[in-house]
Amino acid sequence: MTVVPRLATTRTAYRTVYREAVVAAAVQLAVAAVGFAVLLLVNHHLGHGTRWLLYRWDSGNYLRIAERGYPRLIPHRPDGTPDYSRLAFFPLVPALIRGLHLVTGLPHDCAGVLISWCAAAVAGAGAYTLVRCCGGGRGAGYACVALWSCSPYAFALWVPYSEAVFSALLMWALVSLVRRRWVAAGVLCALAGAVRPTATVLIATVLLAAAAALLRRRDGARPWAALALAPLGLLAGWLYLGSRVGRWDGWFEAERAWGQTFDFGAGTADFLRQVLLYGDPRAVADVRHTAVLAVVLLTAAAVVALALDRRVPWPLVAVVAGAWLLMVATPGSPYSKPRFMLPFLPVPLLLAARPLARVPLGVRVCLYGGGAVVSGWYAAGLLVLFDGSP
Repeated sequence: MTVVPRLATTRTAYRTVYREAVVAAAVQLAVAAVGFAVLLLVNHHLGHGTRWLLYRWDSGNYLRIAERGYPRLIPHRPDGTPDYSRLAFFPLVPALIRGLHLVTGLPHDCAGVLISWCAAAVAGAGAYTLVRCCGGGRGAGYACVALWSCSPYAFALWVPYSEAVFSALLMWALVSLVRRRWVAAGVLCALAGAVRPTATVLIATVLLAAAAALLRRRDGARPWAALALAPLGLLAGWLYLGSRVGRWDGWFEAERAWGQTFDFGAGTADFLRQVLLYGDPRAVADVRHTAVLAVVLLTAAAVVALALDRRVPWPLVAVVAGAWLLMVATPGSPYSKPRFMLPFLPVPLLLAARPLARVPLGVRVCLYGGGAVVSGWYAAGLLVLFDGSP
């Protein structure tokens, strides 16, 4: 007699969380709309068209892959080192853009923006659900989504970059992992691996969690499904890109040009030394260096704080710690490090979202609105004015 009420309560709770997740997606889109509008206004004021803006930096590479496909060879410089190539960009996002273009007839840049915005909404709903899985209330969930949507590098969720699609898959994979839905976690992890190579962090976390479940003899054989599925997307991406140039390590060769080889943090340490010790006054004055320094140091502090918070499941701590280690241990462009952490940012923002949820609503609305304006203004600097890929 008591089973039916329990099931009804559970179903009601799931329906309630689902409705709240839809509201969270709307919050994400509303905050993003303010920031994107500011970005477009500043870009127009500087004399550039919207199409020109959408083809800047990484979004241009994704859009041109969707239009023309991948190159058939890796260019090399006179000294024999590989030159920049679009072969370094993983295939799922260009495939989605091309597919939407073929189905709807939308221009590739418009299709890319639509995919990013839809994926960002799904990611916002996932971030909200993740907060609720960790014991946070509605206010904390909405605060986490809003803070993430107006963070300084949130522009990557508005334009045809890969961050929005990766964030959507990452958030829901973490939700599945926390809820011990192993098959869903494995499938989402595999899809994330076809979007960005940084999915290695998620893959490692899923494999660790599945192995721990097997050692504890929990959930039967389902963790084996996660173990088998999680790496498939990343492996398929590597093999597909290598097949374009007829060598299995084609992606690794192309990636060398972008400076993403593992150096155990030597490049990041040198960058921090230059900034902290005023090695180059002109570089120190660059506002982007402040953002990079803040991301490196604050994320490290957030990992420690998350580890001390018993309400946060250990896989969430592991995925942020792994992302921080990968960010620090690969040099590349220092200006891209905050963008690298953007998909993982909702987890550290748990720490700020809980106290912020207790602040009066009017104050929070002003905070999010002001943050969105600043985010859009800063995005214009990153995408339009500053040198170097953001």
